[in-house]
Formats: sequence, structure tokens, C-alpha cells
Amino acid sequence: MLVLGAGAYLFLLLAVRIYDSATLRAGEQEIAVLSPVLLDRLVVVDPGHGGPDPGVVREGVREKDLTLAVALRLAGFLRQGGARVMLTREEDRDLADPETAVGKGRKREDLQRRVDMANANRADIFVSIHVNSFEEDNEYGAQTFYQPGAAAGRELACAIQSALREFLGNTTRLPKAVDYFTGRTAQMPAVVVEVGFITNPQEFKLLQDPAYQSKVAFAIYAGIVRYFAAKAGALTLPGPP
Repeated sequence: MLVLGAGAYLFLLLAVRIYDSATLRAGEQEIAVLSPVLLDRLVVVDPGHGGPDPGVVREGVREKDLTLAVALRLAGFLRQGGARVMLTREEDRDLADPETAVGKGRKREDLQRRVDMANANRADIFVSIHVNSFEEDNEYGAQTFYQPGAAAGRELACAIQSALREFLGNTTRLPKAVDYFTGRTAQMPAVVVEVGFITNPQEFKLLQDPAYQSKVAFAIYAGIVRYFAAKAGALTLPGPP
């Protein structure tokens, strides 16, 4: 894949914003009409990492901060739409006990408590936000993952990924089945949304842009609305690849 220079990045950013300004206007009208399907739905939004676990880091930019920024925006959209929202964290921390040593044991404890929160409160869906990375810098694009064999999780992933492709206009990725701890242990449809590649120079810049973070959050929100609208029989979701 082609890696663009600084001038091309500015052009790409402008193109994304122009594309979004037209697409979001139409999309917002549709989502506003459908949003009543969110009433009394409980959505757990999980900003990945936190506290002693920064996630992937590039040039001082930490995954845990990017995921929280997107998650807070997503929570805002969901609440405006009428949903009940639980955030697994609202600040820079994890959910493990303070005395638990940093390492695999702490990570497992953290993840377990995130899922326990969703299960104990009988959430309708669990949406975890992460940032992707790769050895090469030419991989890009937001992508949604679901647990293999989980039909409802696949439907949610398809709805979110379709909205990411539509509203962002810069990813052609498809939803993908991958075995994650949260997907394996959650008692409700669960997905992991990798909102972009921190290792891609252009996406690295976009992911730090508050306006772009809001666009990503709105796209995820739109996918969630469409998922519940389909459950209510108000529309038909795109089929899986």
C-alpha cells in the first residue's frame, strides 16, 4: 500500500472532512429517526487499557488516551440517543487491584472485571475500543472484531463496520472473527473496535484530531443504532462477508 507524504496527508484530511460533512448530514437524519430504539438499552463502552497499561505507544502518544477520548465521545452520543451507558473507566486507570503486580496476571484481572461489570448489570451489548498496530506502517483502517461462532456479535460487528466504512470513507476493512477474552466471556453481544493504526503515519495524525475522534465515535454510534433498529425490525442489516 502507498504511504503518503505530508502534503498528501493534508489533502486526505480535507477530503475526509468534506466527505463527512455531506455524509454525516444524511446519516444524522437517519440515525435521529432510528435512535428511539436505544431507549432503556444498556451499552457498556470499554476504553481499552489504562493505568499502568498504556497499550501501544508511538512518539509519546498512548493507546489508552486515544481509546478513552473516543469512548467518552461515543458515550455522549449514546446518552443523547436515549441509551443507558456504563463506561468501564472514565479516567486513566485499570480495574485491577492496586496491589496486583503489573504483568499478565494484572491484565487478566483487569479484563475479567470489565466483563464482570457488563455481565453483572445485564448489559445489552459490550463495545471495547482499541487502537491497532502493525510491523509495517502501510496498514490502515478501522476494523470491528467479534467472537467466532457468536451470531449476535457478528451482526453487531457488521453494523458497526458498515457504518465505519460509510461515515469515515477511509477504510475498506470488513468485520472479522477473532478470539478475544472479552468476547469469549461476555454474556451479551460483544465486539472490539480497532479505530485505526497508530503505526500508520497518516492515521496516527488523524487519531489525535478531536474532530476525527468524534467522527469515529459517531460512526460506531450509528452502527449500534442500526443494530438495535434491525433487532426491532425497522431495517435490514448488511449481511456478513
